[in-house]
Amino acid sequence: MQQIDIKSYNLAPIVLFVYNRLDHTKQTIEALQKNEISNKSDLFIYSDAAKNEESKQKVADVREYIKSINGFKNITIIEREKNYGLANSIIDGVTKIVNEYGKIIVLEDDLITSPNFLKFMNEALEIYKNEDKVYSVTGYSFTDNILDIESSYFLKLTSSWSWGTWADRWQQFKRDKKDLKQIISSSKQEKNLFNFDDSYDYVSMAKMQIDGKIDSWAIYWYLCVFKQNGLTLYPAKKLVKNIGFDGSGTHCSFSEYEDELVNFYPSFTKDIVEKTINRNVVSSILREKNKISIKRKIINKLKKHLSQKQKQILLILFSKAQLLFHKKDIGKNTYIDKTVHVTGWKNILIGNNTGISEYTWINVNKRLGDNKHIIIGSNCYIGRRNFFSSGLLIKVSDYFMSGIDCKFMGSDHIFKNPFIPYIATGTTIEKKIIIETNVWLGAGVSVIGNLTIGRGSIVGAGSLVNKDIPPFSIAVGSPCKVIKRYDFGAGKWVGIDEYDFNNDSLIPTEEEYANKLKQNFPNVIIPFVACGKNKGDLF
Repeated sequence: MQQIDIKSYNLAPIVLFVYNRLDHTKQTIEALQKNEISNKSDLFIYSDAAKNEESKQKVADVREYIKSINGFKNITIIEREKNYGLANSIIDGVTKIVNEYGKIIVLEDDLITSPNFLKFMNEALEIYKNEDKVYSVTGYSFTDNILDIESSYFLKLTSSWSWGTWADRWQQFKRDKKDLKQIISSSKQEKNLFNFDDSYDYVSMAKMQIDGKIDSWAIYWYLCVFKQNGLTLYPAKKLVKNIGFDGSGTHCSFSEYEDELVNFYPSFTKDIVEKTINRNVVSSILREKNKISIKRKIINKLKKHLSQKQKQILLILFSKAQLLFHKKDIGKNTYIDKTVHVTGWKNILIGNNTGISEYTWINVNKRLGDNKHIIIGSNCYIGRRNFFSSGLLIKVSDYFMSGIDCKFMGSDHIFKNPFIPYIATGTTIEKKIIIETNVWLGAGVSVIGNLTIGRGSIVGAGSLVNKDIPPFSIAVGSPCKVIKRYDFGAGKWVGIDEYDFNNDSLIPTEEEYANKLKQNFPNVIIPFVACGKNKGDLF
């Protein structure tokens, strides 16, 4: 569907709900100001009153700040005289503004938008305004890391992390507990659909709403749209991210922050239907993100009654028990010492005849579906106290050898805002570390960043690798530099000043080199004894 000229129609008003989080509010406003059409947009800010003495000063600070902002066509501030709570405030504010303007864009004070956000939302609201099946649009996305997804797509699932709608659709909104009770008592099949193919427990959310354990407008809005078989438009990549997972939000607890936004502008789909493939992709992602493992359920129940040492022992036992379910991803004759700590077995693949030494840590930071984020090949030896922390991928090819205390850092902590504790910001995921066939890392080598260490290479002890190393190189230093390369014309290692680059054409490809080694050395003798004093796990 063709995009339209935003100058040809009235822009939707932006309605922002704030409370007592000054830093979050500033980030939200500053991001909006960077949108190209912000100065043509009306901004309404609903500021809720403090609900206790502790919040009064924080609320006052927020109100002082929002009175100083500019960069919008008109700014209207509504200061609540009493505390409404988020749900009541949103329902009241959205109803008033959308009925007056006919359409609306809704944000909360912990949502950071991309510079393309307002343009996308306004175009979508204009393009689909007469499509009765479409109930809302959103800048949020579940599919950032999916390559073969459409640029934009429809789901029978609403989003509260930035959304827009029209007056005629919002008028169908009802806040009636009878509707919640009806879905709770519905058939198993209906509950499954309401839970988006059992990928998120919306039924339990409805129960908590009835019991007064939460106060949510979003569950009612989702139920309204669900009953009408309505659709929400999603971009393939995020145009908005949530920074409220630091324990400061109404319904947010401490967790990882959202990934960084990318420069992306979607095209608009003309298929006004939820495609099965898109539903399956998103439900799979949600199911992985929201499932509570048996391990976690047990730990949550016991953690109040266990000492710190008992908790550590329990975690180790569960980690080892998980091995039973992932043998298919661990090769034959592979030894993993008992002291090795692993998180995310599902996303790890280890080849045949490989030894992993004691006290090594293998950590998958973000576990996306069944994708393998750490791959260790066959005929490899991982030295003591090695540390793997994945980004998108850490791939160690066959015939690899590392000394003691090597580190592989495939992700960074997000550090854009120094007023947020770095420990609370979560990690990035875009980086890949690729180590080609037959690489030897000396003791204490650190590999950091998005890079490739070429086949047949050696990295000296204590070196820092932060850029690509070409094939058949010897590199040392911090940061490391290539000091020698194997000259295939001369048939020997030579200093980099003596190396004849004209002989690069003689270098075997990765596939040729790997096949040659496999032919001549199908199984090397791995020093399993050196992996640790414990018997460990031998597959």
